[in-house]
Amino acid sequence: MQSPYSAERLNGACVVIDRLDAEGAALALFLRRRGAVVVLADPAPVAAAPAGCSVVADRVAAVALADVVLVDCWTGEVEPHVIAARARGVPVRGLADIVLHEANTPVVGVTGTAGKTTTARLIAHLLRATGHDVLVAASGRAENAWPNVEVLTTLAAGARPDLIVLELTSTHLAYTAASPGHAVVTSLWPDHVELHGSEAAYFAAKQQLLAGQQAGSTAVLPVGETRLVVQPGVQVSRFSAEDPSLRSSGLPTHVQANVAAAVALLQGSLGVVDDLTPGLASFEPPVWRGEEIGTVAGRPVFHNGMAATPAKAAAFVAGLPDRSAVLIVGGLDELGVGVVHASPGESLLLEELCRQLARAGQQIMLVGPAALRVAPLLARNGRTDARVGPDLDWAVNEALRWLNGVETVAWVPGFPVALADRARFGELMATAAGTAGLLWASAGAAARAKSTS
Repeated sequence: MQSPYSAERLNGACVVIDRLDAEGAALALFLRRRGAVVVLADPAPVAAAPAGCSVVADRVAAVALADVVLVDCWTGEVEPHVIAARARGVPVRGLADIVLHEANTPVVGVTGTAGKTTTARLIAHLLRATGHDVLVAASGRAENAWPNVEVLTTLAAGARPDLIVLELTSTHLAYTAASPGHAVVTSLWPDHVELHGSEAAYFAAKQQLLAGQQAGSTAVLPVGETRLVVQPGVQVSRFSAEDPSLRSSGLPTHVQANVAAAVALLQGSLGVVDDLTPGLASFEPPVWRGEEIGTVAGRPVFHNGMAATPAKAAAFVAGLPDRSAVLIVGGLDELGVGVVHASPGESLLLEELCRQLARAGQQIMLVGPAALRVAPLLARNGRTDARVGPDLDWAVNEALRWLNGVETVAWVPGFPVALADRARFGELMATAAGTAGLLWASAGAAARAKSTS
């Protein structure tokens, strides 16, 4: 079947791209080469448009003339221009859909409410360790494995790897009309509901990973997951993080579900019979996902800055002993399209996080607008002693004042935070430790980065 993004189909078509950044500009150039009339609709562009492309500020006005609208990976379904385009019957798609249609070799698509990046990276690593040629995004933000122009242009240049591995978020899948031949779902609970408009819409987006699969495709799902519908003829493998055979991998406990999903795909779906032990032993999980980045005064410091949702943060905190840690929590409460973690399901998950924080925290530092959401929930659990401050800088310095009697320091925001804060958390810790006269020693990815810089 001819790709809807072929030169024959795109020639003369008006394609509106809703973000003019480096990725949007590169995508525009790709489409122009296929004959499309490209309009970049962005009220605040941060890159120059390629020659022959027009730039407008009004996205809603732009989609009125579009044959296809291509949205950024974080464009919500509640955005006015998305609603307007769909009301006109105009296809609203994204880069992920282009890659899925353009792929000339089997695709592994990984989604889930948590664990997507680690699982996708682990799958790619294990496949390479067993001799397979794998295409996966090398330059993803925060080491994610999202489909990007790098992957698309590699395919357009004629590359034919054995497999392509894609990490697919709900805001990729909400705009796809194709599914991968091999699907992996790591976990499923309400998340990013403000981007989709309802919990039902969020789950519907996740369903898109499986909706277009054909007989002979494969799906890897958690044991007991019944909310997702598998198409007739699709081979299903199930996994559980409780599988005792996986505990010898040597990887941290919090990535056992990722290991289980990856092994189920390779052995159950792809038929890989090689010994996976060497690949598991050499795998380094992506940064900022519960890793120990160093020690301060002999106490381990954990960076879980990618835990921007209550369930991710709670999963980490649940592994800490009672009253054992100094915890830094909080961040942004709103992302421009609505309040985060506000749906009924998400609210329950936030309450569970606060129960875990109240139990495990010897001291709790709350920062940012989210502090106003978390503090009352902690109070319901008997913790009225949480300290509230403006930002991460304050929290790091304050945390180091309360090390007596604690085993661990951990950043588990539970809410969205700036990428820049994630990148500088280790340096903040090192600087604050030096100011306080405490010994700091880098470890893990932080130490590796320093040794190679």
